Amino acid sequence: MFCTQLIRTIVRMDWVCRAFCFMTTHYHLLLDAPAETLQPGMQRLNGLYARAFNLRHGRSGHLFGERYYNVMVESDQHMLGLLRYIALNPVEAGLCAKPSDWYWGSYRDCVGLGNEFPFVDPSMFHGYFRIEGRGDFAELRRFVSDD
Repeated sequence: MFCTQLIRTIVRMDWVCRAFCFMTTHYHLLLDAPAETLQPGMQRLNGLYARAFNLRHGRSGHLFGERYYNVMVESDQHMLGLLRYIALNPVEAGLCAKPSDWYWGSYRDCVGLGNEFPFVDPSMFHGYFRIEGRGDFAELRRFVSDD
């Protein structure tokens, strides 16, 4: 259900999703998003999901503990650091042994192991590592520490 709401929000707000990771208590998104659409888009995404979740589970009130947190990406190094951070988040949380083991994120698609989430465009990362088509992902996997 959250994926559906995310896709609808991406389309409606004209965002590009570069990477994501759904965790058990939170999620991470790496987006290209016009500044003026971020706040209303996140309000829509979190609000619609919270309402549906609350209705399904007979509860009320806020679902997510805090307002979303956002950071503007300042450089290529920053972008790559965020990719690594997002990919390694479930490993750090003890949910899997390596990033490619975690289904609920975009990393598997980023390194050519699947295309479960077609709303993600990892081509920017492929450009950093000179990956064309279904090429060699070893350098990218080494960068993320998933070899």
